[in-house]
Amino acid sequence: MKIHVLQCGSISVDPTVPYGRRFDLIEKTKQLTAADEKRITLPVFTYLIEHPKGLLLVDTGWCREISPRGVYDLKAASAVLPSHLTALFHPALPERMAVHEQLAAMGIRAEDLDYVLLTHLDPDHVSGLRHVNKAKHIVLPEYEYYWSCRTVFKTRQPQNLWIRYPMERPFYRGSSLGPNHWVIDLFGDESVQLVNVPGHTEGQAAIVIRDGKRFALLTADAAFSPRNWQEMIAPGFGFAREWQKKSLRWIADMAADPGCAAVLCSHDPDVKPGAIVF
Repeated sequence: MKIHVLQCGSISVDPTVPYGRRFDLIEKTKQLTAADEKRITLPVFTYLIEHPKGLLLVDTGWCREISPRGVYDLKAASAVLPSHLTALFHPALPERMAVHEQLAAMGIRAEDLDYVLLTHLDPDHVSGLRHVNKAKHIVLPEYEYYWSCRTVFKTRQPQNLWIRYPMERPFYRGSSLGPNHWVIDLFGDESVQLVNVPGHTEGQAAIVIRDGKRFALLTADAAFSPRNWQEMIAPGFGFAREWQKKSLRWIADMAADPGCAAVLCSHDPDVKPGAIVF
């Protein structure tokens, strides 16, 4: 199997977003109002997986309309996102970096994708869905969908980015894998598993791609980089700190497994676009 790591834009955020040590009103205010010179720029990654049962895309990155000129554009971003999310993310999407643009360069149309797997509904993971909504299957865990319009999550998961597209919404089932033992086994053979890693959102899924004894783990936003689980620092923009820590401990255990070929985080600045074969 092959995993193509595609960078589909960037976010420019306060350092407490990936490495927050507190979670309170003061921190949230800092995240929204951080001065440009204090922000750090992080990549937004999606993944194209060549699997024996088809082409799988994990997440979609930013949509082109958010950054039509390839740079952060306050007016354009605010036409797509609520103002507080534009202020939080400062999204940018350089030319030829939108997911459909990169797929086209590889000779792949949206119709050629067998599955689009959404790890969770934050806008940097789903706004590009408009470019690939003709995929054969769009899959989102039901638990993530259920909470998306309830309580705190509706403030950061604008429904206009994804609600109009038909989705398959399977339920998590009991498993020996994951911090709370909830898994969606996509093909029923453990080769592609969506593993619930709660804390950042209730229904967020990490993706485990397995070929025999070897596997790769895509952490979604349970970890922004290895520093999160190495130092047990939960990302700052979460809502359940204890569950974030449980998810990080599970990721640390998976990373230490001899069968682990790679752990890929959606915003790791040390990861470079390319392909991983295992």
